[in-house]
Amino acid sequence: MEIEAKFVAAPAVFDALRRLPALGPFQLIAQADLEVQRNIYYDTADGRMRATKHGLRVRQIGARQIATLKSAATLTDGIASRGEWEQDVPGNDPQAWPEGELRSRVLALIGETPLLPILEMETQRQHIYALRDAARVAEISLDEGVFVVGQRREPFQELEVELLEDGQRTNFDALIALLRAQFPLSPEPRSKLERGLMVALKR
Repeated sequence: MEIEAKFVAAPAVFDALRRLPALGPFQLIAQADLEVQRNIYYDTADGRMRATKHGLRVRQIGARQIATLKSAATLTDGIASRGEWEQDVPGNDPQAWPEGELRSRVLALIGETPLLPILEMETQRQHIYALRDAARVAEISLDEGVFVVGQRREPFQELEVELLEDGQRTNFDALIALLRAQFPLSPEPRSKLERGLMVALKR
């Protein structure tokens, strides 16, 4: 289960967060290196992923490829909860992926129908970890990138806060409240896939 909040934020907010050592009881630790991602989203020609409200992405970071399947999100007070299954994979063909829940779920959705790329996204991400009492609560991601649809390139900027596996939900909610109180953040209820597909519809 993925629990996250997403916001539209101005560049000044990103700059302030990079310099901020703490927020209330939370220590903020910014990672110096940017994570460069190439993300490609897939669906079948007849749109089986979209029809079942799933999103399938293969993300490349260096030589590593990570496939992620997400189910539809439930939104409560701007915080999204959804099913998420993720695994390192050798390519974009689910038939060749390692046995496991991710592969089983994808094949159950598409059968033997081939996948086609529907959207590409290039992202530079900076991670900031929020800790309370030395324990990691959440990962704050400062995302700057572009949606790529054919020859069209549309930039985006997004602040994402995700609850980490060992983090407590009460701490996560407190962190979100502090961020919203200190910075001018606009909730973004749409996924990046939804936003990117809207760019594609503009063609």
